[in-house]
Amino acid sequence: MIAEVKTKKDLHRFIHFVEKLYKHDIHYVFPLFGPLGKELDEQVLKTGKYKAILSLNFKGEAQGRMLYTYDFSKHAQKNVCYFSFFDAIDDQSVADELFEYMESDMRKDGVDFAEGTFAPYDPDTRRGILVKGFDTDPSLFTSYNYEYYGKLLENRGYVKVYDTFTIKADVSPESERRLKALKDHFHRRFNVRIDSLDYKNLEKDLEDVHRIFQEATNELIYQDPPSMDMIRNVAENMRMFLDPDYIKIARENETERPVGFCLVLPDYNQVFKITKGRIRPLKILFGKKKITRARGILQYLVPEYQGTGLIGSIYQSVYAKFRENHITEFVAGTMMEKNPNAFHVFDKFGGRLHKIYRIYGKELTQ
Repeated sequence: MIAEVKTKKDLHRFIHFVEKLYKHDIHYVFPLFGPLGKELDEQVLKTGKYKAILSLNFKGEAQGRMLYTYDFSKHAQKNVCYFSFFDAIDDQSVADELFEYMESDMRKDGVDFAEGTFAPYDPDTRRGILVKGFDTDPSLFTSYNYEYYGKLLENRGYVKVYDTFTIKADVSPESERRLKALKDHFHRRFNVRIDSLDYKNLEKDLEDVHRIFQEATNELIYQDPPSMDMIRNVAENMRMFLDPDYIKIARENETERPVGFCLVLPDYNQVFKITKGRIRPLKILFGKKKITRARGILQYLVPEYQGTGLIGSIYQSVYAKFRENHITEFVAGTMMEKNPNAFHVFDKFGGRLHKIYRIYGKELTQ
């Protein structure tokens, strides 16, 4: 039986379903339930932007869940149903029940294509179902699921649209040597400096980041660049997790024009795994000192600096801080398989394929 999430009690059951499902999994990292509850309360119960559903057995116990919404795809030039938070026991009838409900809604609303899974609230943030790399913990802002998820989707008629990847690079003297060589080669040709995020001039830095986003959009990036308001909100809401030394802005010395940006975060999943989805300020504060992995979240270059070696120079300045902070591992992504340039960047300093995620899609037939 399918039940729509209509009340706070329903929403609580929806959010905490994974506690039972992944109770004995050694790699799963629970989300921060408090912030997630506030966001879903807004998106599901207040605005109705998303619909959340649960699959219940005859005892009324949750067996699966899913969240979905419609949004206009600039690439497909039509409305698409984007789904996320797909979690279920290993039972095809449960998956079928969830997707049948969503697909029935799609037919009623004239939407003929579904795609997922994506991080909620942003259909262009590519996550996907994990299909390779089940033997290690997920890094920050990446997904993790049981191996049978792909089978459930494929048996329902969903097929690969494309894969995304994370790349793993060791923090070692050899990788640092390679990055320094890339940096030296770049700076022999270009008069560009690499600055860390400056909280004393935060508004200017955020404006420069926004400008880079606007100029860096290409045929592989279909979404509009984030607004200044969105960038400010992210900077404010994530402030306790940001390390300015890992957030870099490249600027031309002569013109002060911003030409590149990267956002790297300490991998707080290593702390969240201990707090089990709860915010424990002291544990987070003291746990930060024990983080040994960093996660590359964003990297953008304006077109004329793509392929010049600038991104290697930016990461060299980040790596220079890793050793001080006892970071021994770097994970970058999630990258689209249609963007080979992203792989080449990390190949140059020892990067290798870490995990593969799959975006599934299905065209509905009438």
